[in-house]
Amino acid sequence: MRFAVLFLSTTLPLSSHAFLHHITTCGGRRSSSVGAITSVSSLINSQHAIFVSNDDVADDYAKVVDSSFSSKNNAQRQRRQQSTMSVANIILLLLATLSTITIPTIANAVSGGGLDYAGTDISNANYGNGNYKSKDFTQVIAKSTNFANSNLSGCRFYKAYLVNTNFDNAIVTGASFEDTSMDNANLHNVIAIGAYFGPSLLDVATLEGGDFSDAQIPIKTLALICNREDVKGSNPITGVNTRDSLMCLD
Repeated sequence: MRFAVLFLSTTLPLSSHAFLHHITTCGGRRSSSVGAITSVSSLINSQHAIFVSNDDVADDYAKVVDSSFSSKNNAQRQRRQQSTMSVANIILLLLATLSTITIPTIANAVSGGGLDYAGTDISNANYGNGNYKSKDFTQVIAKSTNFANSNLSGCRFYKAYLVNTNFDNAIVTGASFEDTSMDNANLHNVIAIGAYFGPSLLDVATLEGGDFSDAQIPIKTLALICNREDVKGSNPITGVNTRDSLMCLD
């Protein structure tokens, strides 16, 4: 077993000098290590030497180091826990905030919420007697949807599916119906001043009583429109004759 020497700042008693002098002499002869022992003697003159096991020192030192690391680990663990709790609190706060947000629906838009309808399916829905001025109905699916007596001025129905859709007495001034499917759509008494139409206008169920003044219609389509028997009557609101609004030649 190895030993370590710990020195304390006190003076040895005189008996220690006699002991050291004794161990340096053997059978009346000086040992060959007298010089070394004398050096040690002079050092011990001013300090006590305490012999302890190196293993004991190492154990104590290890305990101190372990304690230090344990304290650091505990501190790091507490910081991680606090950080985790902070993140969790933020997430809970965000969820609580999101739960209070009201997402607009189609119903909100109908009552004036401002949401447009582009790309939605509103088939068989009733939008009669409403004000939807300048709403976007691009690529909407509105099969058998009712827009009777509604204000649709400036609305965009680009590439919309308007099969069996009811526009009876509706105002579609300046609205866009380009590239739409209007098979069997009802345009009876419609006010379509300055509206934009494509060839699908030929497929509607009726144009009677409609006002198409200044409407943009392809020339070839217009020539065929004027040959229809339902292009007749006058609009009950504007009083304009339907054939005259289409500039049809009798």
